[in-house]
Amino acid sequence: NPEGNSSKWRFLEFCTKGRRGMGKRLVDTFNPLPQPASYFERKEDLLYDLEKELHTDYEHILIDNVRRLPVDFLLEECHGVSDAMDCLHDIQTGDEKTREAAYNDLADIIEEQPRLFNRLRNRLSDAIELAQKQVRWNFKTAIPCFFPTRNVMSLMLPLALCEDGKADVALVVELTRSGSYQGQTILTLQQAYIDGRLLCRPDSDWLNTSVRAQSAADDLD
Repeated sequence: NPEGNSSKWRFLEFCTKGRRGMGKRLVDTFNPLPQPASYFERKEDLLYDLEKELHTDYEHILIDNVRRLPVDFLLEECHGVSDAMDCLHDIQTGDEKTREAAYNDLADIIEEQPRLFNRLRNRLSDAIELAQKQVRWNFKTAIPCFFPTRNVMSLMLPLALCEDGKADVALVVELTRSGSYQGQTILTLQQAYIDGRLLCRPDSDWLNTSVRAQSAADDLD
C-alpha cells in the first residue's frame, strides 16, 4: 500500500504462483510464499458431538432475528393472532420501509405474547431435534464455519421449518468452554453458504451451489 495507509498491504488480484503476470510477481515478492489460512486447531471444530448438550438462545432467534425466519413458517405459527397476521400481511405486500416497521412490530408482539412465543419456540425446538438426528445419520450434515469478528469456529445445522427434509435456515452452534454447545443464532441459507464457503466448498445435500443460484434468481426478481 502507499505510505500513510493503515494496512501495509492491499488486495490486487487472485493468481497462481509462477504463472504469467501477477503469479510471477508473487514469487518475486514473497519467500516463502504465504500458506493457506488455517481456521481450526482441533477436530471438535469440524465434527458435531451428539453426546454434548445443546442450549439455544430462542429469544435472540425468534425476536431479534425474526427477519431471517421464513414468512410461510411465521404465517403458519401466527395463525389466529390477528395483530401478528396484520404485520405479516404488510411484510408480504409493503415496500421496504413498511416491511421494516412490520418486522419491528412483529418482534414486539412475539416478545409480549408468551403463548405465541412458546408456540414458535416449540416448533423451532422440534426442528433442532430433527437436525441432530440428521447429524447422527450423516456427520457431514453439520457444516463448519468461521466468524472473523469473534475469531471463533462454529457449526451450522439445517433447520426445516416449513417442509420436512428441506432446510430453510441454519442454526449456528458454538462449543463453549464448559464443553456444551450454545445455539447462538440463525442464518439464512445464503448467509450460511457464504460463511461455510470461507473454509471450503460445503459438502452437504442441504447447503450447496443451488443456494447461491436461488439467491441470484431472487435478486433478479
